[in-house]
Amino acid sequence: MGSASCCAGRGPAVLSFKTSEARISSDLTAPAVRRPGRAPSQGFVVALALCGLAGSFVLTPRERLETRTLPALFALRAREMSKQSPAAAALDSAALEHQIVSRYESRPLASLLERRVKDMGLADRIARAIVKESGRLQVAPSLLMGVLLTENPRLDAETVSSQGAIGLMQVMNFHAGEFDCESDDLLQVEANICHGAHVFRNYLTRTGNVRRALLRYNGCVASTNTPNCHRYPAKVMREANQVRRQLLLYQASHIDETE
Repeated sequence: MGSASCCAGRGPAVLSFKTSEARISSDLTAPAVRRPGRAPSQGFVVALALCGLAGSFVLTPRERLETRTLPALFALRAREMSKQSPAAAALDSAALEHQIVSRYESRPLASLLERRVKDMGLADRIARAIVKESGRLQVAPSLLMGVLLTENPRLDAETVSSQGAIGLMQVMNFHAGEFDCESDDLLQVEANICHGAHVFRNYLTRTGNVRRALLRYNGCVASTNTPNCHRYPAKVMREANQVRRQLLLYQASHIDETE
């Protein structure tokens, strides 16, 4: 009796569920009836267009976009190089120095030396000799110039030290005639630079290290000849770095000439 009343009670509910299910199914399968819509009014279209035009004015930058000049891009490259590791930056700047000297030859160095000496002819001779020996011995011009400016900052080609070192690169007299130079006269600009560059290159080949080669060039083997001579390599490298920076600035200021 209880079960019969249970089943009897469920009859209308099941029927109602089936009826609802059938109605939902028919709603999903029946084609949608499209109601005719109204076209937007002309006033609405005009208002929409005006809104879009106003938005374009608002979003357009007020300031003119500037195109960087080549010198500015070069300066940016220099800043990027300063953020690199020291080894990568040194390699990159060395390659740039080689490109500058290959393109402009001795002119950048001559321009740099003219600020130190009034004799433009002497500045040009020194620059030409440095570039020549740099190419022949495969030593960076800035490094050779660093040695020269450390040894003889006043660029006195005829000076002789108390130890007997002669000329621009302070070459000892016993080196005269050792190398394939055009003259053995160490008071002559080109001969002195030729001898000095060869002496340094020989020490560099023997030691395989720039610092040790510079120490030997200065006669600082046992630190007895010159007080504090162990500081000599750092002085040379500071001068060489200054020279290299000046070469890069020369490139930046003359870059439009090659375009």
